[in-house]
Amino acid sequence: MSLSGSPGKLRGGGRHWMRGVALLLAVAGAATALAGCEYSDDVGDPTATPIRTRRAAPPPPSPVGPELAMAVTRNLHDLGAVLGARPDGIVLEGVGGLGGAGVRKSVKALPKGTYTVTAACVGAPAGDISITQDGLRDGGKLELALDCGKATQAQVDLAAGPVYAQAYRRTTGPGAGEVAGFWMVPATPGS
Repeated sequence: MSLSGSPGKLRGGGRHWMRGVALLLAVAGAATALAGCEYSDDVGDPTATPIRTRRAAPPPPSPVGPELAMAVTRNLHDLGAVLGARPDGIVLEGVGGLGGAGVRKSVKALPKGTYTVTAACVGAPAGDISITQDGLRDGGKLELALDCGKATQAQVDLAAGPVYAQAYRRTTGPGAGEVAGFWMVPATPGS
């Protein structure tokens, strides 16, 4: 900008220019004032790795009474006798109580093939086992009903990939020490 012939007067109207300067000073003053403020959500360096908070730990499981503990121990011993000797080449196995969610096991990857599943339960009238490959287009699936006290065997064709197994009881309500166990091995040719 250049000054006009008379001192103190700006060319093009001083009023617009003064408004612009006043607005600029007001914005600069507000920015300066806010820059020094501390906010309650000000957690430090925004490029720093965020701090992760963890949920509170779940409450401990309710104590098992001595009668239930003895039933589980007895049923696990009997389960070993029902299932028989462990075969070689087990690729997936699980043993545990049938209360709640039952016995859940998985393996990240198995080669494509036919597998023999041996399963049993003890302490309940019946149970079930499910072998699945959820999420795989050609994944295999086996739903096997268990007559507790007897070993049950079946074969399942599986695609290459993860495999999930779950043994569970058919009834709801409090458990009485029911247990189940299973193992899965590659099927022998001709079986």
